[in-house]
Amino acid sequence: MNEGERSRVPSGTTLRFASLVLLAVATTLQIFGQYASTWPVATSFDRARCQVQSGLYLTSKLEVEPDQSKWDGYRACMATFLGGRAAWLLGGLVLLFGVALLIYLLRPAWLRRRRDLVPVPDELVEPLAELVEEAGLTKAPTFLLDRTNLRAGGVAFGTHRRKYVALNVGMVALRRIEPESFRAIVLHELAHVRNDVTITYATLAIWRAFVIAVLTPYVLTLFNPMLLSLTPWRLPSLPGDWFAPNVLWRVIALVLLVFAARVAVLRAREKHADALVVRWTGDPDPYRLPPTTSRVRRWLGHHPAPASRQAVMRDPKSLLRPGFWETLGSALAVQIAWWHTITGLRDLTWYREGNESFLVMRVVWAIPVAALIGLVAWRGAAFGPRRGTFAWPGLAIGLGLVLGDRLDTQTVIPLGPHSVIGAAALAGTAVLVTIWAGHCATLVRTRWHGWFLGLSIAVVAYTLLGWFPEVRIADALWRNNMVPVLDLLHGYARTLPNEIGLKAVAIPFLMNFNRVLTVVSLALLWLVPLLLRREFPRSAALAGVIGCAPAVAAVALLGSAGTPLVATAWQILAVMAVQLVVVLVARVDRVGALLTTWLIGLAATAAIWLTHLNGTEVDSVLATRPHQVLPVLGTLAALLAGGLGRTGRYVRSRPIWAAGIAALGVAVATWWPPAGSSAMTLQPPTPAGAAVNTDEAIAIWVYGGGQDRVTTVIQANDKVFAGVRAADPAAIAAGCEALGPVVRERFPDPPDAQIAATWTEALRALESGARSCLVVFRDSGTDDGSMTKEFLRGIDQLKVTQKALVEAQERAVS
Repeated sequence: MNEGERSRVPSGTTLRFASLVLLAVATTLQIFGQYASTWPVATSFDRARCQVQSGLYLTSKLEVEPDQSKWDGYRACMATFLGGRAAWLLGGLVLLFGVALLIYLLRPAWLRRRRDLVPVPDELVEPLAELVEEAGLTKAPTFLLDRTNLRAGGVAFGTHRRKYVALNVGMVALRRIEPESFRAIVLHELAHVRNDVTITYATLAIWRAFVIAVLTPYVLTLFNPMLLSLTPWRLPSLPGDWFAPNVLWRVIALVLLVFAARVAVLRAREKHADALVVRWTGDPDPYRLPPTTSRVRRWLGHHPAPASRQAVMRDPKSLLRPGFWETLGSALAVQIAWWHTITGLRDLTWYREGNESFLVMRVVWAIPVAALIGLVAWRGAAFGPRRGTFAWPGLAIGLGLVLGDRLDTQTVIPLGPHSVIGAAALAGTAVLVTIWAGHCATLVRTRWHGWFLGLSIAVVAYTLLGWFPEVRIADALWRNNMVPVLDLLHGYARTLPNEIGLKAVAIPFLMNFNRVLTVVSLALLWLVPLLLRREFPRSAALAGVIGCAPAVAAVALLGSAGTPLVATAWQILAVMAVQLVVVLVARVDRVGALLTTWLIGLAATAAIWLTHLNGTEVDSVLATRPHQVLPVLGTLAALLAGGLGRTGRYVRSRPIWAAGIAALGVAVATWWPPAGSSAMTLQPPTPAGAAVNTDEAIAIWVYGGGQDRVTTVIQANDKVFAGVRAADPAAIAAGCEALGPVVRERFPDPPDAQIAATWTEALRALESGARSCLVVFRDSGTDDGSMTKEFLRGIDQLKVTQKALVEAQERAVS
């Protein structure tokens, strides 16, 4: 890549600025989302109320409720809160960017006034004009003099329309004493004018707006929650759990990330300006050693450490290398912003099943992630492929996708073993995808190549990394979806070896729920490099064709190995073993190994269909779509055994052969023969209703109006006994008359059969006692003893219900 091509590579400053904006937006949405859930007071427990009214309890069991009417009722209920929530979320963003725009536009005038800047003396006008021309600026900035600063230095500032360079008064003397240092310092500021003044002061404006409009009000509400009430002038009454550590530490982490992104932007700009000065002057030490700084300023200041700046000036090309920390920050920003956007859209009832919201938001997520991977690949290719150039940023992307989920303040699900395994798999996949993208970027020669690679990265990222939401609920998915399947397979297998083989194939078969796109993405892993090279690995293709024979033979020999389902599992595992052995023997590179395993998988798929075909149907569910799992296992075999020897022979070729083989594989994934009626199923019968965590459901019922309901009944009953204690028949009658409608009011029962029974009995007894009370004290009838008996029974059942509710809530939070 030549110098001109390198100059078109996006700088790290732009990437860091985008991270800052995303993090500021994500944190603003989170904080203003909390405001939306607590003000006005009437909406503080709206989600719980809607769950109670619809009978849809969303607990940590995470099973999907099959009753669509409950979902419709819940969404209709939540829709009544759309206006207030949307106003808070949009208002927060408008406030953030409105204040940032105001600061951005007013800051230049404020700096000129605060520093009392004046025009530069005449002796500097001509030298400065020459330096502007040397820097290649089409429009010269306005040069000003800071008469209060005696040090030799300067600062570039302004907006996108008008830029300024303020030189300290010490620069006048420096020009006479050390003209080369004067030239280097001015060129440094002109490099800022050329590259990053707009981004720099937009960064400072967003940070200050974030502190003023978002962070400061939030801190105040932490110490005075009444600021979010209709009576903010009242003294705060802080409950013991007000600070909500589970939420607070995540908000603190987000604020620190925003600050870190701000510092990263300001430091990156200095390095890029230094690199330009070195290029213009041809001197690797143009400033004659930058001044040292204290350790505190080194950590929190705008300028990078002197040693870091000197390293960049010695090797300006190092700026092209994608860094681990900048990539991690960008991945975190994308992930956190996506999760918080999803939270807002879910509160607005749009992000849900039954529409295209899942697909749309997954595409929205894939675009910035693919852009990040593409940028890492682009910069890494410009820097030059060296050890770790793509692997470390790939690991940073994977960690960002994983940690971004945990930093989402809506994450209340504990981290379990299956989530850890899923997170590790996601991070590992991100590393491999980034290495692949980086390798392909080194093969790009034209603009069309770049567009083709970018589209391919988007497809691969969408498919191979887009399952990250399942990591959060991996333990629940395994418990609710996979464990019943494994129990079913245990009954089918009958022996331990058969059980192991059956599970080894059935698990990836069932987890590959997006089979066509998975096949497309796995095909792109070898197709893209071949198309960019315009070459075809003849030796790898020959190895694949030769390997088809033992694969077909293995399928034929194992066709009667137990039941059709078990036999299919062993056939697929045998094909993977053949793929592994062929790649090891052929000693081809990984791209060639991927093609070799692909060809073997296609032949094996046809052989499996033929061995299990009975008329127009096959006798095994696994035999319907063997190509749903063979490309996955083949890719693993190629990654394990490929690249261990020679690269193999490549010949110049048109892309038609490689594209044709890939298209055939995709076609095989889109069509399959149906399974016969006698084929063993892999899925147990669907339960009639979704299981819920009863204790958590009780807590939701309490917060969703159940506590208010219980309190209302107790208060109405107390009015009756207040009349009894006062020996006032009229008050007793009035209390009983008011109690009747209260206990007859329709409200959903607690979602626990035992608690619901005691609660229902309490209401029945109190209603019966109220009727007897009216007969005695209002209608002057006789007391047959039922009134006192029913009231005492109702009070006793009420106490039992209250105790059970408290115990269930304690278990829910333990």
